[in-house]
Amino acid sequence: MTGVDVRTGGPDLRGWVESLVVLATGRAVSVDQLRGCAGSLDAAGVNSIAYINLIEALDRQFHVVVDPERDAEALSSVDGIVALIRTAGTDDGADRA
Repeated sequence: MTGVDVRTGGPDLRGWVESLVVLATGRAVSVDQLRGCAGSLDAAGVNSIAYINLIEALDRQFHVVVDPERDAEALSSVDGIVALIRTAGTDDGADRA
């Protein structure tokens, strides 16, 4: 994922996250659906398997270690995931409170 600065988020970070969600769902959820639900993954119909796929994709693409219990609120929306990535980019992977 070249061109995405995880520290600042950059204008492309939200689009990258939306794309990862679409891929994690096997394209069962589209970017338009996500945007129509204000970025809410549950409202867009993201299922538990897709959440697992998304967590793995976040680790691969952004080197973000996600704890589904600790980070459940962040994983509920595109904006939450963007914030999670930004936090990981600024603290170099240190544990988040």
